[in-house]
Amino acid sequence: MISLLNVQDFLLKAVRGETNLSPNYLELFKNECEESLKKQMSRKEEGFRIRMSGLGRPLCQLIAERDGVEQEMDYNSLLRFLFGDITEAIMMYVLRESGINIVEAQKPVSLELDGHLINGTLDVIIEDELGQKKVWDIKSSSEWAFRYKYKQGYDAMKESDLFGYLMQGHLYAEATGLLFGGWIVINKSSGEILFVEAPEWQDEDRAYYLKEAREKIKALTDPSTKIKKYEPQFEIHKKEKTGNKLLPKECSLCSFRNHCWPDAILYDKVTSAAKNPQKVWYTTLKTTEV
Repeated sequence: MISLLNVQDFLLKAVRGETNLSPNYLELFKNECEESLKKQMSRKEEGFRIRMSGLGRPLCQLIAERDGVEQEMDYNSLLRFLFGDITEAIMMYVLRESGINIVEAQKPVSLELDGHLINGTLDVIIEDELGQKKVWDIKSSSEWAFRYKYKQGYDAMKESDLFGYLMQGHLYAEATGLLFGGWIVINKSSGEILFVEAPEWQDEDRAYYLKEAREKIKALTDPSTKIKKYEPQFEIHKKEKTGNKLLPKECSLCSFRNHCWPDAILYDKVTSAAKNPQKVWYTTLKTTEV
């Protein structure tokens, strides 16, 4: 099994000033950071493509992207993407210096599904001490996602996978003929690192996500497939409806939200008793007090 102890041991040695940094790994890190800057700062319009990294997202989002619906992107979005890329480059550098056996990194892969060639770029293939190679995905994470999403493990990720990370991992693995190892996660706030391991027995999950991928590809390649909106959810307080309706999480986090819900209102969560309540999206706001 891939051990987090290797990574922790290297970082503790670095804290004590006991490490000798590899010039080759430093050069790889510089190149990866440079490529990230070029990718994020010199964006080019490439048109819609079905890719492994995005196919697990909600179908309505993919259709909106296919149809050229304008996305809502604030100026800080680009920096968030760049922070994520650089954080992942740091993680790759640490993995190399920790003595983890990196077989391949940033490897382009392809997979044919029902006559459609789907491309992607996996993060890293790692060989463990038993000689088994697996595909791992590196994720940078917020404090909240680290604690309440990744730290709950693989099965919890299956229950709520809004960004399609499981399909992504299993598609990469299927394209290489390897097992999906899981996610190597770095908390951007605290610097903590987590290895979220996928189970060794993956046939059932792999079959499920391949079937779902085929269904999405069929829908996306059919021009008559239109966006099907999610249903708003009634807001509940003490088992009673407040009269307000909330956007589902899938819509709240979607960059096409304004296309489907132009009249949605971002407002303090009415049912919250917190001094500074979180803001949530309402499709209907009939009352602001409960």
